[in-house]
Amino acid sequence: MGKAKSTGSPTDVTDIDRRQFLTSLIIAAAGALVIRTTEAATAASDSPSATTSDWQSVLETMFPHDHIDRALYAVPANALVAAAEKDPGVRQLLDGGWRSLQQATGGDWSAATKEVQSRAIASLFGTPLFSLLRQTTVFTFYANPKVWEAFGYEGDAWVRGGYVGRELNTIDWLPDPPLASAQGT
Repeated sequence: MGKAKSTGSPTDVTDIDRRQFLTSLIIAAAGALVIRTTEAATAASDSPSATTSDWQSVLETMFPHDHIDRALYAVPANALVAAAEKDPGVRQLLDGGWRSLQQATGGDWSAATKEVQSRAIASLFGTPLFSLLRQTTVFTFYANPKVWEAFGYEGDAWVRGGYVGRELNTIDWLPDPPLASAQGT
């Protein structure tokens, strides 16, 4: 997936990476959902903002995959931090969310057990922060071809001429279907 190519039509979008566009759109939409309350605006400034490695740890807990290189989780974590640097609403959302996660884990996310961290994340379900974390991960982590490789996904069949004439039984981690299903009955 590279840059979009212009066909000369006035409605074409040129020189925009689709993944970057979608990522920035999702992050901007989540930032727009932030409810700015007086309490959040006057929150204590003594609690430090989360770093990229902090968000990486949160995303590893939220989307655990033992067989995937930890460094790949830095991509969505970097996207979150970059969005916070550009948009005060996203920064407020992430800072408030980090304070909530710290509080839910007894004041120290990194010292908490995975079980406690998972419960803290589960408490965010349905919030704008949870949506931001999930959407950023979908568009930056799960859209990464290096992550696809770890799952055995070869990518879009369209660029290879579709599925016709291609072997479709290359997945070796699923059980064979029951015989009745294989015969179409």
